[in-house]
Amino acid sequence: MKNLLHRHYPLWVLMSLAFTIVTSLTLPTIAGLFTTRLTDSMREEQTGHLNEGLKRLIASDFDTAELQAVENQGTHVLVFDERSQTIRFRSGGSTHVTNIGEEPAPDTAARPTPMEEAAVLYGLVLKWLGGNEGRFFITDMGTPPNVDGSNLECKELYLCGRSGSMVFCLNLPVEAANNAVKSAVDFTQKVSLGAWVLFVGIFVHSAQQISKRQRTIADIASRLARLDFSARCPAAFSKELNDLRMSINTMANALEEHIDALQRTNKKLHAELSERIRQQKIASDLIANLAHDLKTPVAIVSGYAEAITEGMARTPEKQMEYCENILKESDRMQAIVTRILALGRMESGETPLKRVNFDVAAVLDDILNLFQRELERRELNLSCLMQRPCPVYSDFECVRQSLINYVQNAIYHINNGNRIEVFTQDLGDRIRVRVLNSSAPIPEEEARKIWDKLYRLDPSRQRNHGEMGLGLAIVKGNMERLGHAFGVENVPEFPGVCFWLELPKAEREQA
Repeated sequence: MKNLLHRHYPLWVLMSLAFTIVTSLTLPTIAGLFTTRLTDSMREEQTGHLNEGLKRLIASDFDTAELQAVENQGTHVLVFDERSQTIRFRSGGSTHVTNIGEEPAPDTAARPTPMEEAAVLYGLVLKWLGGNEGRFFITDMGTPPNVDGSNLECKELYLCGRSGSMVFCLNLPVEAANNAVKSAVDFTQKVSLGAWVLFVGIFVHSAQQISKRQRTIADIASRLARLDFSARCPAAFSKELNDLRMSINTMANALEEHIDALQRTNKKLHAELSERIRQQKIASDLIANLAHDLKTPVAIVSGYAEAITEGMARTPEKQMEYCENILKESDRMQAIVTRILALGRMESGETPLKRVNFDVAAVLDDILNLFQRELERRELNLSCLMQRPCPVYSDFECVRQSLINYVQNAIYHINNGNRIEVFTQDLGDRIRVRVLNSSAPIPEEEARKIWDKLYRLDPSRQRNHGEMGLGLAIVKGNMERLGHAFGVENVPEFPGVCFWLELPKAEREQA
C-alpha cells in the first residue's frame, strides 16, 4: 500500500485538487440552495398561515368565534367596520399597526389606543386600495406593499385589506422563525468551510510529498533560470518524473536555441539603431549644408542689391554687371531648391516610374555633347568605348538623370590628370555603364558617405562649378527605386575612380 501511494503520488495530488475544486464549487452552492429553499419555505408557510386565516374570516363574514379562533392560533387581528366607523374586533395584544415602516416604540412609550391603530390601518388601506376590495402584505421594514413574504430581518408580517365594509389587518410575529433560519444558514456555512479547509489540507500535504521527489529536477530548473543550459535532468525512477525530465530537457534545448536567436536579433537591432543614428546625423548635416549653400548666394545677392541701391554702380556697364551677378546667384539658389524638391519627390515616390526600351549608348552620346564645351574648356581627354546599339529596359528619365550626374561628377572632381573614360560592359542579362576619371582614390570610410545628401569629400566646401553635393544622392535614389545595382570603386591601374550602374537588357521587357 505504501509503495502504491509513493508510486502514484501525482494521482493523489490530482484527486485532492479535484476534491478541493469540487468542494469549493458545490458546497457553497448547496448551502445557498438550502438557504433559499428554507427561506422560501418559511415565507410560504407564514403567508399561507395568514391567507388561510383570512379565508376563514371572510367565509364566516368575520364571525366573532372565527376571529377568536384565528387569534388563538397566534395571529393578532384588527377588524374595523368602515360603515359604522367602529372596531369590530381587536386582539388582546396590540397589533402594532402604528409601527409599520417605523422603529418600534420603546417599552416605556404610551401604548397606542385601538382607535389609533384603526386609523393607521384605515389610512393604509385607503392609500393602497382606495375604495376597492383586495389585500396586500407589508413588513415592518418599510418595504412596499405586496411583498412576497418576509425577509430574515423583519420581525412582523402584516396582511391588510378590505372585504365589503370590513377593513382588516392580520399581524404575525416572525422573528422566532427567522432566527431559526439564520441558525441553519450559519451551520451550513460552517460545515462548507470546514469541508473546504479539509480538502485544501489534503491537497497541500500531497503537493508537499511529491515536491520532495522533484528536488533534483527543481535544482536543474533553477540552473536553467540562471541561463545555465549545460545541465540536463537525469533519468527518474517513475514514469511521471521521467516525462517531466524529458520535458525540462526539451525546454532547455529550446531555450538555448531561442537565446542564441535573441542574441543574433539584438546584434541586428544594434546595427539598425546605429544606421538610424547615422541617418539622423545625415539629416542634421543636410540642414546645415543646405543653410551653408544658401548663405553665400543670399549674401552676394544682398550685397549687390545694396550696392545698386546706394548708387555704387555709377555706369550702365557696372549696373549690368551687378544685375548679372544677382541673376547668377538667384539661379544658383533656385537650382539648389529645385534639386532638393526633386530629390524629395523621388524619395517619396511621387514621380511614377515608366520603364521603356531605349538605347543607352545614344543617351550617353547626348550627355557628352551636352558637356562638350566644358570638356574643351578644361582640355580634358575623353574616351568612349560603347557597343552600338545598346538597348536596355528601364525608366528613361531616371537613367538619363543618373548618367548626367556621373559625367558631371567626373568632370568637376578630376584632380589627378585629364582623362575621362565612358564605356559599357556586357554582363549577360545586364549592361554595366562605367564612368572613370583621373582622381585621387576615395578612402574606404568615405565610400558610403558620398551617396548622402549634400555630402562632399572636399572639407573646404568650395563653391566651384555650382556643385551642391546632391548628384550622387539622386543617383542612389533613382537606382534604389528601379532596383538596379550601382556603386563606386578605385581603379589603381587607371589610375582613378570609377562610378558604375547596371541596367537590364531590353529583352527583359518581353520576359
